[in-house]
Amino acid sequence: MPQITCPNCGTTINLENRRELDYTLIKNATDKRARTFTELLHITKLSRKTLNSRLKEMCAEGILMKSEGMYKSNGTTEFGNNGGHKLNGLSRVFDDKRMRTGLMLVALLVTFSLSGYVLAMMVQPFTSVRTASTEPKPLGTFTMTLYVNNVNDLYSWQAAIVFNPTQITVANASAGNFLSLESAPPYLEYSNDTARGLVLLSGSLEGNIAGKSGSGTLATIVFEYYANGYDLPRIVSNDAGFGTWLEDSTLSNIPGGQALLTLSPTG
Repeated sequence: MPQITCPNCGTTINLENRRELDYTLIKNATDKRARTFTELLHITKLSRKTLNSRLKEMCAEGILMKSEGMYKSNGTTEFGNNGGHKLNGLSRVFDDKRMRTGLMLVALLVTFSLSGYVLAMMVQPFTSVRTASTEPKPLGTFTMTLYVNNVNDLYSWQAAIVFNPTQITVANASAGNFLSLESAPPYLEYSNDTARGLVLLSGSLEGNIAGKSGSGTLATIVFEYYANGYDLPRIVSNDAGFGTWLEDSTLSNIPGGQALLTLSPTG
């Protein structure tokens, strides 16, 4: 079976892995409500040919139901050898038709993370498995704030933040109030790959509305540290395909997006 090995993390992606990932993207998009083919094209970012093939397969396998041109998860059938990937940190999906590219990136991140964990458990001797009693205890916590500065018409965003996993880990993340609406509070999606030292965060407004302009807080992240003199986390433009970007209300990239972001210690 043709396969590709990621040069950064060593994960092998073959046709079956790709199929399960496509299934995950489609099922997540149709779990809450029925979607049209066009909506799924925007949400999954799959090619028209691939999406059409996957939808036919998933309907045939009973994973999806099709009615009046709309596709909806039947909510009962699982797929793949492990019942599908459960995406850590994706507690809700955007109800707006204009789903974020970040959802696909987060799905990929979790797939790589889970694959790397399974591989590590296979190759290490049983004697090296740490029990709860030998797990290191954090020495304390610190908080970092992600700011956006002098932005115009910000509708959605994503930030890739890297850290030294031998020194610190992510404990929690919460949304800032910059992308707040009168009808709904801001929210945040994030996925944490501790083994690689990467946390991916994203947020968005909802509906056909203008973006926000100005400066403010996008997110706060709480880290635990296990060594004194730790290195502070930092924003990167791209890490193994997971990037940092800002989009306006037309879903166009805002020029110099990363330069408008700062990550600073709080307090």
